Amino acid sequence: MFKLLKYLKKYWYFALLAPIFMIAEVTMDMLVTNKMGTMIDIVNSYGPTSDNNQFLNTIVSNGIIMLALVLIGVVSGILSGVFANLASQKFANDLRKGLFSKIMHLSFQQSDDFSTASLVTRVTNDVTAVQTMIAMAIRMFIRSLSMFILGIVFTLQISKQFMIILAVALPLEILIMVFFMIKAFPMFSIVQTKLDKVNSVVHENLTGARVVKAFSKEDYEYNRFVEANDTLTSITLKVNKLMAIIMPLFMLIVYAGMIAIYYIGANSQFDAMLYLENFATSIDPKISVGEMEKATTYIMMIMSSLLMIGMTFANMARAAASGKRINEVLETPDIICDGNLDVTTLKETGTIEFENVDFAYPNASASVLENINLKIEKGETVAIVGATGSGKTTLVNLITRFYDVTKGEILVDGENIKNYKLVDLRNKIAIVLQKAELFAGTIKENIKWGNPNATDEEVEWAANIAQAIEFIDSKEKKFDEYVEEKGTSLSGGQRQRLSIARAIVKKPEILIFDDSTSALDLVTEAKLYKAMRDNIADTTKIVVAQRIATAKNADKIVVLDGGTIIAYDTHENLLANCEIYQDIYNSQLKREGDING
Repeated sequence: MFKLLKYLKKYWYFALLAPIFMIAEVTMDMLVTNKMGTMIDIVNSYGPTSDNNQFLNTIVSNGIIMLALVLIGVVSGILSGVFANLASQKFANDLRKGLFSKIMHLSFQQSDDFSTASLVTRVTNDVTAVQTMIAMAIRMFIRSLSMFILGIVFTLQISKQFMIILAVALPLEILIMVFFMIKAFPMFSIVQTKLDKVNSVVHENLTGARVVKAFSKEDYEYNRFVEANDTLTSITLKVNKLMAIIMPLFMLIVYAGMIAIYYIGANSQFDAMLYLENFATSIDPKISVGEMEKATTYIMMIMSSLLMIGMTFANMARAAASGKRINEVLETPDIICDGNLDVTTLKETGTIEFENVDFAYPNASASVLENINLKIEKGETVAIVGATGSGKTTLVNLITRFYDVTKGEILVDGENIKNYKLVDLRNKIAIVLQKAELFAGTIKENIKWGNPNATDEEVEWAANIAQAIEFIDSKEKKFDEYVEEKGTSLSGGQRQRLSIARAIVKKPEILIFDDSTSALDLVTEAKLYKAMRDNIADTTKIVVAQRIATAKNADKIVVLDGGTIIAYDTHENLLANCEIYQDIYNSQLKREGDING
């Protein structure tokens, strides 16, 4: 967890000022208590021979000093709180940004290893736990520690006899605190893990709500949530039970100490009275009433400070568990790393070449792709067909370096993609995924997400090519129509067309469709591809297709089977020479009389 303190480094002045003002506040508290004891003794000293004016003046002057000390303490406490909050909030802000940036650069494999719900918990709950610990460490821990030390100093100044009380009470409190730490600390990591599970169930049900309802699985999912939530509640209650026990035990010791102080003070008063009876002259007791009140207050502060130190350590343990989880993400080595290529030196545009490429998913025993050799020229439209599981999506994911090849290399514009900076490589490519992902915002904002600098004319141009303009014009606010999160206010086909427009407005060298027209009817799909031929003919297009009607008009078609390229040719030649392609064609189109001509 200490590695995370680098995010606090640039706010060191806040982290330093907070404890300084906290020590000042505690010092004022001690002085006010001391002055209060003096006031009690002054009041008790009043007698028939006392000068009333002098007595009242003494009360007033001491009262003014007390008020001044209280005011200084209040101001110091406020400043300490302000600086502690500035340090912890800014620390958490930077840590959250750093963590989110790291998550954005994780590979698909690494994101899957952590799970979405766990990453959400780490960015929110875990960062908050560390933030709380920072605030407590630079404020409450310093308050507790200074109160503990100054309390002992001020108590022993009253009477050395009180050392006996401290010598008995403090070890008992420390033993209780150590017992609590040993029992409770291991539970904090478990609590965070169980919270991950709760978040995972919630996330799955929110993202898959339609499936849950379609299969009437509300009760099943509710029971799954109840199980996860009850487990979290059970382990949290165990921690809270320990905390519920420790407070009464601490207070028992505190009150026992207070009784001991009154006992010692009472004996001092008895000794003074006995001296008066025996010698007919009075002496001041060794411990006055005011000093007893001071001592009880100091003892209360000392004992309470130990309790606060224990609570701080408990929060530190919780934060340590959270910090460990945060570091697991931050210290995850980048699998997909930037190269050093200067893209301005490239002489080709829009070309792609696979050279002897093999690929296997991490921890998988078999390769998904084997010996892939493929060259695509600038402006070509290449379709990829094959049975489910043949490796079509995997093939296009390798071009964008969502994963790195196991063997061989992929060249874009004549250069190995591993030599590119990721941002440069992906700026050349626009990909429309199988699942159309939209964001909460207007239609225009969703399209411009592909190119924030696009003009309104370019947005409309992209929407026209994507065949989205018709349904956009039917909306009351046109391009300013609001789209709900994940595009739930739109149909599947509308979402796909907006996703396509978002890719087109980017004006990439390479455009990849990963089965991204599956929700479009054949007429709309045909219009889309014609519009692309007419308007973005120079863009290299790769189309992963399930339907032969989608693939047949491509310049060339890749036929994948079992992760290997079986054939790469035009529709006509494949229909004449490729048995697998013939089977796909016959199953989809011939029985329908080749409805698309």
